[in-house]
Amino acid sequence: MEWTAKDIQLYKESKEYIDTVVVPLVPVSLGADIEEAVQKGEFVSALTREIERQYKGRILLVPSFTYLQENREEQLEHLQLWTSSFMREGMKHIVYVTSDFDWKKESDLQGMLFWLPALPLEQLNSKSRQEVLQSQVNEMMKIVIFEWEKAE
Repeated sequence: MEWTAKDIQLYKESKEYIDTVVVPLVPVSLGADIEEAVQKGEFVSALTREIERQYKGRILLVPSFTYLQENREEQLEHLQLWTSSFMREGMKHIVYVTSDFDWKKESDLQGMLFWLPALPLEQLNSKSRQEVLQSQVNEMMKIVIFEWEKAE
């Protein structure tokens, strides 16, 4: 389910079936690395929307956790607050999706972190773009489904 009024109403009605939250981790920059940040954000957003589309009714896609590259420690603390809040609300599985390699170095995250290098989606036609996203989602979801089964 997406972060829309319509989907949140459905979420509230079927909360007991939705145990997984997907958190896109997206860097923001207006500096020299602006194009790289935008490409990462675009890729992660497209990927997480595809996950949500395929697994609607089991997952909740929340708005992107956006951050500046500075103060990583502060950003980690802020993200941990999000995670704690989601878990208090009954989420059993937290899935982070990013194209920022720095998150891969974090061992303090509670949940599953998927790091994928950003692909230049703007250079692909719509069919190729969908195939790439589908392939990535299939591989990621094998791990998530394994975690779901393990928790049952």
